[in-house]
Amino acid sequence: MTTYKRAGVDISTGDICSEIMSSASDRTFTNRKGRDGEITIVESKGLHRVIIISIGSFKLMLNSDGIGTKAEVGERVGTHKTMAYDLFAMLCDDAVRYGAEPVAVSNILDVNKLSVDVIKELSEGMVKAAKEAGVAVVSGEIAELGGRICGYGRYNYNWAGTVLSVIRKEMRPEMIKKGQYIVALKEDGFRSNGISLVRKILKDRYGDRWHRKKTKGKTLGEMVLIPSKIYTPAVLDTFDFIDGIAHITGGGIPGKLGRVLSTRGLGAELTDLFNPPEIMLICQRYGIVDDREAYKVWNMGQGMLIITSHPEKVIDVADRYKIKAKVAGEITGKKGISLISQGYYQQGQVLLFA
Repeated sequence: MTTYKRAGVDISTGDICSEIMSSASDRTFTNRKGRDGEITIVESKGLHRVIIISIGSFKLMLNSDGIGTKAEVGERVGTHKTMAYDLFAMLCDDAVRYGAEPVAVSNILDVNKLSVDVIKELSEGMVKAAKEAGVAVVSGEIAELGGRICGYGRYNYNWAGTVLSVIRKEMRPEMIKKGQYIVALKEDGFRSNGISLVRKILKDRYGDRWHRKKTKGKTLGEMVLIPSKIYTPAVLDTFDFIDGIAHITGGGIPGKLGRVLSTRGLGAELTDLFNPPEIMLICQRYGIVDDREAYKVWNMGQGMLIITSHPEKVIDVADRYKIKAKVAGEITGKKGISLISQGYYQQGQVLLFA
């Protein structure tokens, strides 16, 4: 069976390194204590931090992320116009789940060698993705780093950013209660998570040019490159009648929904999830990735899960934004998450996650 670790991603080592850096960061927070701009941590998992900056009664939030190795898929396919959708989804959709409205994005683009054509494609996508997310791109940096940046082909890059947001709604765990509904928002691709595992599976199967292999009229590269949906504007319009949001990125449903529920001792029962995109089922089959592993690494067809007592209102808003949504399950009074798998190997079976 192909796992994330065999794909070269050692999560345990990553956790240790993140802990070292995050502990060092903690020691800097006292620099703002008692002053405008005092820092409060909303959530911390290693260096993946979400913090609030307090200026009087006004609260701002900062969070950072990047597109990871999905950049290599763009390099392979030779298409860069959709990369900003992945970046802005990772930034803005992560912010909105804390009740924040994203306002401004700063980004850093590290390249091995400058290409006007590649930069034009990235920037065109950035303008479109920013409009969809409702944010302004206010600053950035392009650094030409030569051999420090590598990938596929002649022009390689890494892209990451930070988003500044305004807190609009306080998402309090105590508002989540047994019996509330969980509405799933559909995702058609991997977003920007678990791509290292995807690349290993497809390379092992088809060799270094796996991205050119065609299936059902599309190349595998095109299928992996499907851009992330940006849910931010739709979710902002649901703030009046929702109590919790899980953005299904790395860690999948067990990790992300589990984190939202962990402080309340609650659980979830998911009986009607969306089917995974075809490319995920292909990767499961070729990599012998069982359904439990797949649901812990990939989104498996749901980009967000929204907790609400008014599912019909959430679905109505999603429909206005042309996002497919449905009631996928409900909150339970028992810890743990159960879901009826729609994966390749155990379709229809109940999977339990502690």
